[in-house]
Amino acid sequence: MGRYKDTRVKIDKDTGSRVYGLTIYPRVPIQDGDLFVTPTEGDRLENLAYRYYEDTSLWWVIAEANNLREGRFALNPNEELRIPINLAPILLEFRELNSGGSSGGY
Repeated sequence: MGRYKDTRVKIDKDTGSRVYGLTIYPRVPIQDGDLFVTPTEGDRLENLAYRYYEDTSLWWVIAEANNLREGRFALNPNEELRIPINLAPILLEFRELNSGGSSGGY
């Protein structure tokens, strides 16, 4: 699954080129049952998303839970990370935020 599978695409009317729309990510509050792990050397967000969710496209859940910004995908093996386990409310809010309605992000 691609990293941008949930990102909406629109066509620029002037050039006809494809443009990615803005994706809005929800806050990921700490919950009972969250795991705390220490990544190993070479781990990336996609690796952890596959390991815990069997879906690499959910990398953003781990990034949001740990306030990882600025395109950072390589992980520090000296920093503990929180892995949210109860994904249902997080994914529901994600879908609501990016549903394509009037708050569609672009």
